Amino acid sequence: MRPLLASSLFLLLAGSALAADPKIEHLTAVANGPQVSVRFGLSHLFDREELLQALQSGAPTGITYVVEIYRDRPNWFDEGIARSRIEIIATFNSVTREYLLNYRRDRRLVRSETFSDLTALQRRMTSVDEPNLFQIGDRRPYKLKVRAKADLTKGWLFYIIPWDSSTHWASVRVKSEGQ
Repeated sequence: MRPLLASSLFLLLAGSALAADPKIEHLTAVANGPQVSVRFGLSHLFDREELLQALQSGAPTGITYVVEIYRDRPNWFDEGIARSRIEIIATFNSVTREYLLNYRRDRRLVRSETFSDLTALQRRMTSVDEPNLFQIGDRRPYKLKVRAKADLTKGWLFYIIPWDSSTHWASVRVKSEGQ
């Protein structure tokens, strides 16, 4: 009887920890000539109290977005064209009471910003707008798809077992600018 009780308690705790899973929403990909622009948002990220506590403690808190463009081939392997990693890392400075946000694309620093408002920082961390992210050359946009996922910070099960948490892939067909 005790193993059944222990396993049901474990499932209950694991289920409550995963109740509000973050997910990629409003993914759009628009081709303008040989370049594709990508835009999306991440919802339910700051519903977790641990993430806000980590951010307020001054520890660098980050999200890594993985964005891929590929040619969708039904009943066969997809043809990968390009992949990009977008890292957004925020750090709280307790002396100045400001947040420093570093935005990197493919390990290159694109911009650094400071925020004094937590909601503005959260909005910036959870929305991605990348003009001209991918080069597609002479490929037809309607045959291509873009997918994105977010790799979140490490989580801890019972404060002992580390695990990386990620969102599910979200995908969308690339549209031409006139559509």
